[in-house]
Amino acid sequence: MQVHTLETTDPDWKSYLSGARHDIFHIPEYLRAEDEFRGTTTQLLVVEEGDSALLMPLVFSSLPDGLSDASSPFRHAGPLFTIGSTRQWRHEAVSAALRHLREAGVISLFLRAHPLFGLDEFAAVGTIVEHGPTFVIPLDRPLDEIKGGMRQNHRRNMRKAERAGHVAELDSGWEHLDEFHWIYTKTMDRLEARPAYRFTREYFESLRDDVGGLSSLWVLRMDGELAGAHAVTECNGTVQYLLGATHPDFYQKVPQVAIFDAVLQWAHERGNTDYFLGGGLQESLLHFKAGFTRTQRPASTGRIIVNPTEYERLCSAWESSNGPLAEGGDSFFPGYRAPLAPAA
Repeated sequence: MQVHTLETTDPDWKSYLSGARHDIFHIPEYLRAEDEFRGTTTQLLVVEEGDSALLMPLVFSSLPDGLSDASSPFRHAGPLFTIGSTRQWRHEAVSAALRHLREAGVISLFLRAHPLFGLDEFAAVGTIVEHGPTFVIPLDRPLDEIKGGMRQNHRRNMRKAERAGHVAELDSGWEHLDEFHWIYTKTMDRLEARPAYRFTREYFESLRDDVGGLSSLWVLRMDGELAGAHAVTECNGTVQYLLGATHPDFYQKVPQVAIFDAVLQWAHERGNTDYFLGGGLQESLLHFKAGFTRTQRPASTGRIIVNPTEYERLCSAWESSNGPLAEGGDSFFPGYRAPLAPAA
């Protein structure tokens, strides 16, 4: 097996992706936008043999003594295997990737799974932790049947929005970008969102200009105002609700339902296979998304100790200065990067 890495500017990156089912999070243009926003550098670790390949987008972070650790980029840029690779080959490829990382001085590996693809092949070499559900609408049925399976109040609100003339539409030129960014910022303020979700206008410009026509903006106007908007992606058969926002004056009126309805119809008409709604940190958001579909996929992460000796040494050094590390499958990983508890 051959193992090597690619930069996001390398044209071979897309060539490898063409052989695997992937989503927007894996394409180099999207990852460059994420890198610019987060100050990171993403590389693609490739393990290949013949027509089979393991593809792992990774961000490497430096540690003392020339060591480092690695993680999937933010969100769902988890590892992929090319179509047709066998189960046995996949397990051998995982072992080859870990040997390569260990030889390169990597201590730990943190993987963020894409819920549609999972991390089954990594379960034997680390710990897989589930973090709650994500929601996906399979598009392999008639549209009436899909809508008939939605929660009754969602169907009622869709009809109500249509009668009121509150119809969501595609903003093909992103003409409402300034308004969208303003209501997105206000939405993040209302939710007290972490900095990781407070995207800049430049980030949305990158989605518009650099993501190869795979992103779109959907808007809904009510009473002359931009009541809500969604940034939506379409990649390799998966349409995805990427980011959304509601105007402060309208968030209690559930204008989002009309946008989900319009995007669903568009995605279905275009012959896509899945409409991925994602998950959420708030129970209210999870409940809302659950009303659109009964199909769930777990959000999960993989925690792999690549070099146990060095991992134990670094964790012991952290504990010497800060006290015992929390234990359990869902504790902070890697332990030696655990944030300090706030002072009393």
